[in-house]
Amino acid sequence: MRPVRLELNGFAGFRVATVVDFTDADYFALVGSTGSGKSTILDALTFALYGTAYRWGRSNAISYALAPTSNRCTVSLTFDVASQRYQVAREVRRIGGQVQQKAVSLVRFADPTAGAVHPNGPQPEVLAGEIKELNAAVEQLLGLSFDDFCQCVVLPQGDFARFLSANTADRQRILLKLLGAAHYEGIGKRAGVQRDAAAKEVEVLTEQLGRYAGATPEAEAEARARVSALELLATSVDALVPGVDEAHARAAEAAARAQALGGQADLLASISAPHGVEELQRAADDAQRAVEKAREAEAEAGRALADAHAAGRAAPERAAIEHTRDLHLERADLAARRERVFAAADRADWELARHQEQLHVRAAAVDAARADVAEARARLDRAHQAHDEVRRRRDRLARVRTPEGLSVLADRVAELARQADDAERRLTEASDRHERAATALAADGDGSRLTEARGALDQLDEVTTDFAAATSELGDAIEAAARTDAAVSDAQFLLDARTGALEEARTLAGAGRLRPVLRAGHACPVCEQTVTAVPPPLPDPALDAAEAGAAGATREHREALSRHQEAMATVTGRQRTVDALTVRRTMIEQQVAALLPELSEGAAGEAEAFPGVVSGSGPDRGSGPERARLDGLVAARNRLVATEEQTRAAAGEARTVHGTTLTAAGALRRELDRARTVLDTQLGALTDLEPPTADPAAPEGSEDLGAPGDLTAAWARLDAWARAGTAEAEADLAVAATAVATADEAHQDAVAALETADREHEEGRVAHTRTVRDATAAEAGRTALTARLRELDALLSAAPSAEAVPGLLAERTRLDDAVTAAAVRADRTREALGEALAEQQRTLAGTDAARSELTAARDTVAALAPPRPDTADLAAAWADLVDWAAREAAGRRAEALGRRAEARAATDDADELLDRLDAQLSDHGLDPGHLGEGPGRAAHAPRVVAIALERARAEAERIVRDLAEAASVRERADTARTRQQVATELARLMRSERFPRWLAESALDTLVEGASESLRQLSGARFDLSHRKGEFYVVDHADADTERSVRTLSGGETFQASLALALALSEQLAGLGSATKLESIFLDEGFGTLDPESLDTVADTLETLAQGDRMVGLITHVPGLAERVPVRFRVRRDAHSSVVTREGA
Repeated sequence: MRPVRLELNGFAGFRVATVVDFTDADYFALVGSTGSGKSTILDALTFALYGTAYRWGRSNAISYALAPTSNRCTVSLTFDVASQRYQVAREVRRIGGQVQQKAVSLVRFADPTAGAVHPNGPQPEVLAGEIKELNAAVEQLLGLSFDDFCQCVVLPQGDFARFLSANTADRQRILLKLLGAAHYEGIGKRAGVQRDAAAKEVEVLTEQLGRYAGATPEAEAEARARVSALELLATSVDALVPGVDEAHARAAEAAARAQALGGQADLLASISAPHGVEELQRAADDAQRAVEKAREAEAEAGRALADAHAAGRAAPERAAIEHTRDLHLERADLAARRERVFAAADRADWELARHQEQLHVRAAAVDAARADVAEARARLDRAHQAHDEVRRRRDRLARVRTPEGLSVLADRVAELARQADDAERRLTEASDRHERAATALAADGDGSRLTEARGALDQLDEVTTDFAAATSELGDAIEAAARTDAAVSDAQFLLDARTGALEEARTLAGAGRLRPVLRAGHACPVCEQTVTAVPPPLPDPALDAAEAGAAGATREHREALSRHQEAMATVTGRQRTVDALTVRRTMIEQQVAALLPELSEGAAGEAEAFPGVVSGSGPDRGSGPERARLDGLVAARNRLVATEEQTRAAAGEARTVHGTTLTAAGALRRELDRARTVLDTQLGALTDLEPPTADPAAPEGSEDLGAPGDLTAAWARLDAWARAGTAEAEADLAVAATAVATADEAHQDAVAALETADREHEEGRVAHTRTVRDATAAEAGRTALTARLRELDALLSAAPSAEAVPGLLAERTRLDDAVTAAAVRADRTREALGEALAEQQRTLAGTDAARSELTAARDTVAALAPPRPDTADLAAAWADLVDWAAREAAGRRAEALGRRAEARAATDDADELLDRLDAQLSDHGLDPGHLGEGPGRAAHAPRVVAIALERARAEAERIVRDLAEAASVRERADTARTRQQVATELARLMRSERFPRWLAESALDTLVEGASESLRQLSGARFDLSHRKGEFYVVDHADADTERSVRTLSGGETFQASLALALALSEQLAGLGSATKLESIFLDEGFGTLDPESLDTVADTLETLAQGDRMVGLITHVPGLAERVPVRFRVRRDAHSSVVTREGA
């Protein structure tokens, strides 16, 4: 991650809009006096990404983002990750006394070089637009949490400097804090809670195992053997029952067939032929012959009609003959009109030629008149142009005016010069007084540290109160968890009892369901005692109650377990809160201890008044001594601030008066410049009229206000020359006006002549158009008549002559009459055919009735396959049917006797199979009497066997289920014992002398290895870092690889070693997750404590670090170090806001 541009407005001390542009700033420094706001820039960068800052202490302490007098602030950071550019922005507002984030955004630019969003350019992709999703999006993008970012980017060198010289216990505490491992203490406490819970669970599960004593492998084997025997019986019964059913089916089928054959014989014997069938057949034959004769007559008449129609079609049609007659009449009429049409067309052509000649003459007259008008207009335009030139010369000269107030400019210049000298003297005196007061205030120290110390004390009191409350809540949560654990055990015991009761009720309910199959005198399928009287069926209220009880116990156990889980989650959450408050309290105490001693160094006179700043520790320690000391420092600083503000106000007032004087002088100078500019403009505009020359103006950039006297004389000469020129122009203007009037009169006469010629030409054109139309119409009539005559001649060339047309019409009439007579004969024969068909239908009605009776009689025995009837001879068909029925009736009576014998044999087979079935049931302990009586008793055998089999399977499954539940309870008990052992061991290891010490030692090995490589680069391959028996050493390659304790290092060398450790931890933390490449780091340290030689070493180290791929930024107020940094952002604070100015490359 590499910052590109930081924009902030209203953030902390930056009350006005401020932009920090990091472009091409690979190595830079934030410089300025103490309290100017250098560290606030890093706070703003961190706040833009994560919504908080490291120095604020709490992740939700956004109120520090607002300046005290501001109600709104915005922060925007543009940064690069890999090859993509992003922008994150946040807005904070004060609403009703509450400070809240109101708007946030995270976008990715389509252009990786973009600096802002342009309305007409490509729009960026929105990655997050809600407060709740922004932090997660930033962490996913950078791969760093807020704490990791503060460790990796804003390097904690102060901790590492103390880390180098600390003892073993302090080094372990500092290293665990840097690694963020303070939560291991909470892990140990939670392990103790889990150990006690696991022990209770082992006790409860051991009691549950006693209820499954009867579930043994032997009992399971016996139950499975019973199931196997009954399964074999079921297979045998399933094989016998179909044989019994098949024998009964054969008997029933044979009896039914015998009965059906007897009924069919009776039906066949009832068939006989009706009376009069032969007479009906003869009448039908006569009617058929009459119909055939009528059909022959009708066909002959049709052929005669077709011949007549053919003769008519061969002759010409009447319409064609009549059309030829009409064409002959039309041609005769056109021939009579031809001479009159040709004469009219010739007269129209002569009139057209005459009007064309007149139109040419009048057009020539119009052209001549138009040329006269053009010439007169040209003379008029030249006269107007001459007149306008004279008028413009007069107007230009008349506009020359001397500027007002030009005569008093000299006096105003002298007065302003005296006022400017007096304001300059007063401003110098006030600025000197303010500079002395500001120097005294800067020497007193950083005022923001006092505000920060007061905030830290407030946070310490708040954290102390929260810690006491959180500890009490943790105790309550642990007690609640113990109570819910006991409730879970009670619910488990109740659930086991209700489950056993449910199994007993299900067994009793199964016996109740067997009552309907009991038979008096047979053995009971459960107890094998003889049933003397069948009891009535019983309902199962006990089973319903048991099921309801088991369901209620299951629900109570589930609810108790859920409450226990919630209680354990509460314990975990409150333990986490206590751990966080412990770490937070330690950090604030360290912050207070670091702030107040530094203030005592800045206020030397107050050092002895507040001895022992941090006295004692613990949750009940107050902040009274620190507050008393802080109040004294604040009072002293307030006096200096008041003096500085008074002198600054006086200097501001003097600066205002001086600025007002300079403004007035500038206005007067601009007034003189405008007068000179107007004079130059006037002379330039009148150059073609040769005006008098002016004296040269005062040289540009001169310190005085110029020579107004020379400017006044130049304006006077120009004004006199302009007045004389204006009078001369007035005389020339009168002469030009007379010439314009003469030219205008000549132009009007020429226009009148043109209008007369145009009118005569238009009249000739209208007459010519009319003659053209008449000539065109006459020519069109002549052309049409000629074309129609040629068309009629072509049409009549192949047609009959006019004399032959009457004979053709007479022949057409004769042929039409012949067709009419043939049609009358065809209609008469058709009527005779209809009468013969009607008679045939009457005879067919009688035969159809007899045939329907035959069909009905045949349909009654259709299933017996009667012979197909003779459709031509009705009497023969009836005789065939009667003979067939007599033969078939005799055959079916003989077959019925055989079928009855087959039925008796099948019944005997079924009885034999039933005896075998009863024997098999008895062999397996089942009562055959349960099958009932009658031929269908075998069908009950599978159900009886199935009931016994299901009962045996249920018993086997119960034993298997009990075995499985016992194994599950045993496994849960073993798991609980394992958890108990693991939690016990974890609680032991989490003590400070165990796992934290191992973690610190392991981390130290890895940390020193990475730090040694960084130190080798930073020191120019001079030093390596190592550790042994709790002490740090450097290997000095410049001194024959001798080992030196880090306690012997100089200030600059100590800085190199601590920076190497910080860089190593930064790389390791970034490598733990999916962090992006760290392309920037910031060092916020007090370099002022170093001597000049150490400061040179630090500067060389930072320059070496900056030569890599990272952006390196540092915060310092040491001028010697800042001057060696190529880019500096100077931060200064005035009465209103902090301001940033970029210096250098």
